[in-house]
Amino acid sequence: MASPDYYGGHGPGIVGVSVSLCCVATILLALRYYTFFYVVRNKGAAALLWATVAWALGIPSVILYCLSASYGLGNHITIVYDAPKLTTALLFEWIAANTICFSVWFAKLSTAIYILEVQGHTNKIGKWLLIVTLSVNLICYVGTIPIIFTQCTPADKLWDQTKPGNCNGVYRAFVWATFTGAWGSMTDLILAFYPSVIIWNLQLRLKLKLIISILMGLGVVTAVCSLIKTIEFGRLEAVKDSTYEIAPLMIYGMTEMWVVLIASSAAPLWPLVRRSIQSTTSTSPRSGPSPFNALYSVSRSRFSKTSGRSKYGHTYSEALRSIDGDSQDGIVPTEGIMLTRSLTVKHDA
Repeated sequence: MASPDYYGGHGPGIVGVSVSLCCVATILLALRYYTFFYVVRNKGAAALLWATVAWALGIPSVILYCLSASYGLGNHITIVYDAPKLTTALLFEWIAANTICFSVWFAKLSTAIYILEVQGHTNKIGKWLLIVTLSVNLICYVGTIPIIFTQCTPADKLWDQTKPGNCNGVYRAFVWATFTGAWGSMTDLILAFYPSVIIWNLQLRLKLKLIISILMGLGVVTAVCSLIKTIEFGRLEAVKDSTYEIAPLMIYGMTEMWVVLIASSAAPLWPLVRRSIQSTTSTSPRSGPSPFNALYSVSRSRFSKTSGRSKYGHTYSEALRSIDGDSQDGIVPTEGIMLTRSLTVKHDA
């Protein structure tokens, strides 16, 4: 570990943001697993899988950022210029920047899959919009790796400025980062607002429409973080106190990574929240539909056939039931009885 004197400046801020947001995202992911197994009964496995991959990529980024801060990154160059592990800190920062990109992408993929599961076979244009935007986003992130590590010749001059050579690729990296950041922000906005289009065309009560739209709309925060991160990256070319002024880029990058995962977990946790509210407001076992079930325009019948299944393995009604968190599961025996819900979907002309 580097001398405690090197840890300072924005270093504690880097560690604080990284660890605190990581804890929040970890708790929400754990709650998603509880919801998956005990509330919605194994619905939404694909979205949960990719959210887990995003989380797994985020953990090494937190570790690398904390080590970088302890080695002097985030502090003033006049204090840490002779830090024995400063070059290691810079190397860790660049590695973490790449793992953050892919963590963000897998979290966005999780959100998109969740949206497509709810949407089912409806709105094919919207489906392809999500596929194209995420595909371009992935290409941008994959292309970021060689562009970052070819900024300087030799490559290790990127994190060790004492090496002889040049960094003529900095402007190319800035242009690429600007495009990637802008496209990433656009993707965040699409993922934030597109669910509202789906929900608003359904015959649901306004209260539930607003709740789901707000939960899914948390992606706006990640869009803002992505834009600020792009601006901060552009400033690096002209900074004089590089180890200190790189800190905002690190903080906003880390914030974007965890907030996009937190946002992707918000709507899938609604069934658990709904059940928790019911458990605190109900004084006796339910024998009929709750006020929450009344949020949907549904009809129930026995011994009927289920609707056609979507590509993602859920019926449209099942996907919405996973949001509603049908608390009747396990209350009545299902042998010989098939409970279905039919929804009336209105499409605006």
